[in-house]
Amino acid sequence: MDLSKLASHVKAGDIEEIDLVAMEGGSFVMHVMVAGESQRVVNAKGETLHVASIEEARKNLAGVPEVPLFLVQPAVHEEMVGLDDSNKQPYREPIPFVQACDEGCSSGR
Repeated sequence: MDLSKLASHVKAGDIEEIDLVAMEGGSFVMHVMVAGESQRVVNAKGETLHVASIEEARKNLAGVPEVPLFLVQPAVHEEMVGLDDSNKQPYREPIPFVQACDEGCSSGR
């Protein structure tokens, strides 16, 4: 999904949620859920969009209508010794789409 077309797809109701997937090295990639399937978000060059932080992701989502946003940590069970591998689901944590202070906080607070 092209980042520049994300807002129009959200407005059309095509996007169910946006996931920020944590990658090795501390960066994140954005994925969107469309009809129950995950699609990566790409930049204008067609390359996977990597962001360095949740705040950078929010800046990239400026102008996009609010949808559920999740921080996703993929399962690492197969890499860890002694950890039960029966539950290989990624860890998902809902996070605010807009930082609380972005909604009218003054710089003096």
